[in-house]
Amino acid sequence: MMQQQSFIKKYWKKALLTIGIIILLILATTWYLSLQWSKQARLQLRSYVQEMSDSLYTLQYADLNLNILTGSLALYNVSLVRDAAIYEKLQQQHKAPKFLYTFSADRVNLHYFKVLRYFRHKELSAGALEFHNPSIVLELNSQNIDTTVHKDAYQNINKKIHSLYLGSLLLDNINLKYTYVKKDSSLVITQLSQLKVHVKDFLIDSLALNDPTRFLYAHNYEIGLKDYKYRTPDSLYWLHIRDVNYSAAEQTLTIGQFSVDPRYNKQQFDIRAKTQRDRYDVQLNNITLYKLQPRLLLEQQVLWANKLDIATGNVNIYHNRMLPMPPGNKLGQYPNQLLLKLALPIYIDTLIGQKAEVSYTEINPKTQEAGKITFSHLHGTFRNITNIDSMIAKKSHFIADMDAVLMNSGKLKARFDFSLKDRSGAFAVSGQVKSMDGKELNPILKPLAQIEIKSCQIDDVTFNMNGNEKEADGEVNFLYNNLKINILKKEEGTHEYKKKGLITLFANALVIKDSNPDKGETRIVYPHFTRDPQKSFFNLVWKTLFTGLKEVALGKNAPI
Repeated sequence: MMQQQSFIKKYWKKALLTIGIIILLILATTWYLSLQWSKQARLQLRSYVQEMSDSLYTLQYADLNLNILTGSLALYNVSLVRDAAIYEKLQQQHKAPKFLYTFSADRVNLHYFKVLRYFRHKELSAGALEFHNPSIVLELNSQNIDTTVHKDAYQNINKKIHSLYLGSLLLDNINLKYTYVKKDSSLVITQLSQLKVHVKDFLIDSLALNDPTRFLYAHNYEIGLKDYKYRTPDSLYWLHIRDVNYSAAEQTLTIGQFSVDPRYNKQQFDIRAKTQRDRYDVQLNNITLYKLQPRLLLEQQVLWANKLDIATGNVNIYHNRMLPMPPGNKLGQYPNQLLLKLALPIYIDTLIGQKAEVSYTEINPKTQEAGKITFSHLHGTFRNITNIDSMIAKKSHFIADMDAVLMNSGKLKARFDFSLKDRSGAFAVSGQVKSMDGKELNPILKPLAQIEIKSCQIDDVTFNMNGNEKEADGEVNFLYNNLKINILKKEEGTHEYKKKGLITLFANALVIKDSNPDKGETRIVYPHFTRDPQKSFFNLVWKTLFTGLKEVALGKNAPI
């Protein structure tokens, strides 16, 4: 028994010694291979970058660690640097690429790297590649002339690497600067921070480019941006974008919220504006852009999408007419004219605003009071939003259909038809308001017109008009009954209004036509209004409509 135990003990000692020697040999071999392959990796990484870029770029890093047991490769303080002298030489030879880039990162990690496959078969395969705190500078220079034969990614790498596969490519907390150099040397610069890019199932080989399930060699690109803030050049607003996400597989861009935030309250805004101008306070929520074409946006600066959907929104506009008028005029600033002047080529087939609350507030210099009109539960569909000539040749009109509740009472429907071929801003507007208590209009009529509706049941207002940037002609059918008004005068030094008794009595008895139709006859009028060139498109539409309403209710050339 003692001999058997001694034999087992001796056997296990030899076995453990053998295993230990094997482990030491493996570790020594691993250490040796890691050391040798690390040297090769250092040399190859730098040479690959230089050869593939015609020496335009150089890869720099502080240290490289390769662990073949864990399949991990780490680079520290990494940067890709452009050689200015080589770039200038390539420009002179008309070989400089239009798209340029540089980057730096604190650390780059390659995980689950199949080291043996790479060094034996020149196939680079890894589970994940991660860039930590990268700073990226992209430049699209449209002035560069590149006469070299275009090569795709596989043609660029296939002399050195037969295939490249990454299960996941992650760039987190990116600082990005994108510069677009135009033909006239002017610059468009965009800077973003805290950007995240996640590329899934990335493959470069002889077949990947033509794989219909892939976009730019990957099954999906996901881009996220938490927050972006931009101050407008006039310093009056912040443009704020939150929770931006893009999916290449779905071709959708979602924005949690877009807002136009005034930097100053109304009083401070007026002081800084100095002259009359609209003050906007806008918030749009849950925006989705479908079938967005990112390549057109990046390479040709064209915004192209099939559909834009806005779930909810709030738009508040304030205008103080107590300020002096601004110099110049507003000719050429109709919606269709501004769209055609937009520097960014754009095509959006359909824009749908699901539900918005809109208000317009105006200060009357006579009463020094604010009148306010509201449109609630506003739904709008906008079609053929474009300034691209080839698309305008197919469809030459930009159409907007809207419905809303006017002043918490009236059911409003309207259609705006804008010509995209007529440079004079030609347009047509048609609409209808039904079933409204006229007294609901008093919050805007009292301060702005010093008139109060005592009673009026509005059954139907139907209107059509055609115009351009100079004038408009229309047709108005206003059906109502039991119209009675009070003509007011504001008490000086107070916010109170006093009724002008005699004038009110005269107006109700002799001037105002209290119903339409009246005695079996329906009055339809055809107003004409010449635009004040210092006023907006919507002012012309309102003035033309108001002229028609006034003519139906008071008759032509009424004294009030």
